[in-house]
Amino acid sequence: MVTAFLRGGAFCATMALCAFGWTPSAQAQSNASNLVAEAQKKAEEINEVLRALQSSDPNTQYALLKILLEEKDPALVRIGREFALFSTNPVVQNMAIVSVFETNPQVRMNITGGTGLESYGWVEHVGGVATETTASAMLSTQTFNGTCWATRNDTCRFFIRGLNVQYNYSFNSWKAQANLTLGPDGVLRGPIFMNTGRAQASIDLKE
Repeated sequence: MVTAFLRGGAFCATMALCAFGWTPSAQAQSNASNLVAEAQKKAEEINEVLRALQSSDPNTQYALLKILLEEKDPALVRIGREFALFSTNPVVQNMAIVSVFETNPQVRMNITGGTGLESYGWVEHVGGVATETTASAMLSTQTFNGTCWATRNDTCRFFIRGLNVQYNYSFNSWKAQANLTLGPDGVLRGPIFMNTGRAQASIDLKE
């Protein structure tokens, strides 16, 4: 017959388990130890990756970044992306930009310097929000068609050339074209020309 009793403040389901010293608290401690060990193992793997990224061999660095940016683990992708964004190698920086557009379904564009709420009309048309001085919109990166990131009807929205990203939007009377360049802080910045005027746009690739 299964017997239940308290031992040392812990509930034991059977006499046999308690006889071997098993309690729920002991099980919790075991689980915690396993989690800590797993975390330490993961941390060491990340440190090993970071050390390898500092390799003076550009081929090794390039190959490792390519692997990281194609990883399923978001933490490893972020490590590779941020390393690449802050690199002084434009080829590596371009890899980071492309990675953002390939893996993120949307990017946030922030706009400042408009001439009033009416100047941001196209932003509200794409589901963004605007005030008298600023605007922000989550823009779909869509899919890469071999030339650009385009809509389902193959209308190009984003072009990437080296460290430059161009954004194009046109629908009826609403129009916007941004020419952005990657800065040392991992943010794309540049002018945006709208049918209602000119402003400044930015996309933080670290988000």
